[in-house]
Amino acid sequence: MLNNLLLFIFVFLFLYIAVFTIYFVIIVIASMLKQKKTVSEEPYTSDEYKNLIVVIYSQNNEKTIVNLLEQLNKQDYPKNNYQIHIILDNCTDGSSNKLEFVGGAKLWRLKDESPIGKDKAVSWLLENLMSFKQVDGYVFLGADRIVKNNFLSTINEALKKNQVIVGSTEIYLEEAGYYEKIWNSLNDYNSNVMKLGRSALGLAVPIDSDILVLQHSVLQKVQCIDFKDANSELKYSFLLTSVKNPPKFVPEVKTYVSSTDYQLKRPDFSFKMCLFMKCLNLKSLTNWKFTEFLFSLFKPNPIILVALICLIALYSFNFYFIIDFPWAVFLAVVLAIAFAFSVYNSHLFAKPLLYLCLSPFWTLSDTIGKIPLIKNIFKIKDKKQTEPVEKVVVPVYVTNGRSVFPCKLELISDGGFKKAVFRYKNKKQETTQSFVRMCDAVKNISDILEQHGFRMKICQSCAYFSPKIDGTNNMVKGYCNKKAVDDENCADLPETLLWSTCDSFIPEEVNKVIDISSYIKNR
Repeated sequence: MLNNLLLFIFVFLFLYIAVFTIYFVIIVIASMLKQKKTVSEEPYTSDEYKNLIVVIYSQNNEKTIVNLLEQLNKQDYPKNNYQIHIILDNCTDGSSNKLEFVGGAKLWRLKDESPIGKDKAVSWLLENLMSFKQVDGYVFLGADRIVKNNFLSTINEALKKNQVIVGSTEIYLEEAGYYEKIWNSLNDYNSNVMKLGRSALGLAVPIDSDILVLQHSVLQKVQCIDFKDANSELKYSFLLTSVKNPPKFVPEVKTYVSSTDYQLKRPDFSFKMCLFMKCLNLKSLTNWKFTEFLFSLFKPNPIILVALICLIALYSFNFYFIIDFPWAVFLAVVLAIAFAFSVYNSHLFAKPLLYLCLSPFWTLSDTIGKIPLIKNIFKIKDKKQTEPVEKVVVPVYVTNGRSVFPCKLELISDGGFKKAVFRYKNKKQETTQSFVRMCDAVKNISDILEQHGFRMKICQSCAYFSPKIDGTNNMVKGYCNKKAVDDENCADLPETLLWSTCDSFIPEEVNKVIDISSYIKNR
């Protein structure tokens, strides 16, 4: 029995390693063939420049933010084609006064009892900026970053072919310990091999909100941001990929950061598992880039794989195994050669290579440290609590065109993922999948009901409704434009929740002011 179980485990490992070896070889070859494009040295004509808005969130970053603003003011990019907006979130240092002295940026000072955080602050700012006309792209930049004079010019070139850009980060090692050196080696390897190879193949990569560029059209489509932490950024990456705007790694869009300022962001393994289970469904399989991105969450470290395949080869040499020893050795050799070429392509030699080889042990220790039993024994505290399950029940009305029926809608948030449950008497209908945003879950329920000849009379399905950018509330708020239709001079539109309703409900198909007026007269 034990031998059969052991045999099954080794067969499963061999198949897993074989599949990944093919995948890894393709990534390595693609990264080696990738030709890094540089910005043309020839001067641009005025119509080639895109209008950019640079958004920087700062919370007591006096040490770096002033230098960053000076660098952005010295860009070899027309001043009329970019704006700099800096959010000062309850800053208690001298950054505000120093930034005013430097000039060249719009400062947004948030003053409250405590900092509201990057996610809420940037969401709030975007509500004010999205009304700007003739904006081509938004550049989200960390306050601790360093950029060169051609930073915006490089983004301008990259935006011609990409809608969502994830830039690269180079870490300056200052007062660095072993952990920082491991981070740096792993960062260089991932950038020069894994991310570069994925970029060459047109595959998605996780976003980094400290160096991220979004085209204006993409932001209008998703209508939110989610930059709370590493888990949120990964979830937002899947949202962008699901709407067929996969984030693409562009190494030429480069920033620099000191190891003393750099904050390592790694999604939790448990969150990856949850994300995989929530997003894996038949609908997602129709988007092959989304599906590949989903399965890439479990790509193993190639160093660990080399060790595992050597273990399998040793096992097949000493015991009976379905896979002959020569095949196991062949796979081990192919994987080892691919890894050797990837190391050469990453330009890691001597000590950096040693630190790279230590990275699996560091990752393993970090993962083990999050096991509940280990945390209790060594009294390891969580940096953050898992998002609790929340449920809100709201009344809604449904019509079949003749009668109106009072119903209930359950809005559920579970581990950061949203779903909705529609209830009428003893009948219920759930969303077909879990969603990143609540507005998408409610829309999914509305679409299901419409397929059966029913319509929910809620603001989200009303022609008067327009959504409000609010990354922190999953786009659950919006504006009612009825006053603007009745009075053209009305500028103050009332806010509403997307599941609210009123007697002025008009189907969302009537989406133009003139159509609304005609609809009111004729009904």
